[in-house]
Amino acid sequence: MEKGSSTKNQPSPGVSKEAVADKYSTYREDIAEVAITAIQTCPIIPDFKEPTVSTLPIIAQTPAASFCIDGWNFIEQARAAGRATIRCHVYHIAHHSIIELAIRKVAIRIMPQGGKCSYAESIRNAHRLFHSLLNTSDNLVLFSHGGDRRGVGFTESKANNIRVVLVDRLGKSPTTVNKYLQHGEFLNDATMEELVDAGAPKQFFEAVQTPKEIRKVALQADGKDEAAIVSDISDQVSAWWEESQRPVPPKTTPSESPQPPQARRPTAPTLPSQSQNQPPTASIRAHQERSDISGNPATGAPPTTGEAGVTAELKRIGEALIEIADSQESSTPQQVETIRRLIQELAVLHQRLVQPSEPERSGNGGTV
Repeated sequence: MEKGSSTKNQPSPGVSKEAVADKYSTYREDIAEVAITAIQTCPIIPDFKEPTVSTLPIIAQTPAASFCIDGWNFIEQARAAGRATIRCHVYHIAHHSIIELAIRKVAIRIMPQGGKCSYAESIRNAHRLFHSLLNTSDNLVLFSHGGDRRGVGFTESKANNIRVVLVDRLGKSPTTVNKYLQHGEFLNDATMEELVDAGAPKQFFEAVQTPKEIRKVALQADGKDEAAIVSDISDQVSAWWEESQRPVPPKTTPSESPQPPQARRPTAPTLPSQSQNQPPTASIRAHQERSDISGNPATGAPPTTGEAGVTAELKRIGEALIEIADSQESSTPQQVETIRRLIQELAVLHQRLVQPSEPERSGNGGTV
């Protein structure tokens, strides 16, 4: 155990903050043979239940000794085999601290070795990986590093198998991987790089996801090809981002009683079929404040709440489509417009079922 009072470790007036900050930093990193008798277990933090994915034990070397912060099973195996040394990944630290060793042992399984990237970069990179794997002729099992479980979860669908690989290799849940892919869908490189450079947060991508889905369905109903859909949606998302960064205008009605953002329903997104092309600013800002979007398409349909409301809407849309299908008349522009509107409403209901909104809250903080 370390000795000394807390005042002993306080910096003297002549010591710079930079020198203090660098006291426990890594000054050298090696792959080297280390004497097994010199390696100790890391204090404070127990060994992890799951073995390390590293091919070498990971050692923090201080002036006191060599401490294994991950991969102790390798040390035990080498000791049982009677070996004198073992090849290790070694981080050299200039000063000894059991707290620093504990921090490093926890961080080795939480903080990526290269540090964390932004959410926008995660979307871009996952999306590029997906398409690279989709276009490769290599067996996808080659990229699944699950040991005896390699290929587990694979089906006849290549797209599904790519998701299995990404879940395995990125260490993320299927839900997170799917969100990355959904948020990057129909965004061209220029728009994606704009969002990466601007540091667009997770809340922005979640807020525009439903408007994106609605716009995609409407464009597909218009017979647009994928290139046109990508161009259109990319331009819109770029415009929505720019709009979301503008200052919120002051209220023009002072008499209006103030409400917290949680109690307001976001403005419905503008659809391609409408005459104006304004971004869903209110939806984006409301989502950035409460990480949720619950707007309905601007089609005149009343808002629905709860499972009963969604079921009623599904029945209404289904009955309307059946009525059109049973009609003896040839297709008219009015019928085509009605079908497109119903598809837009169905897309919103689908998104709400896939990503249920959090309960809205009343002004006093309770759920409504």
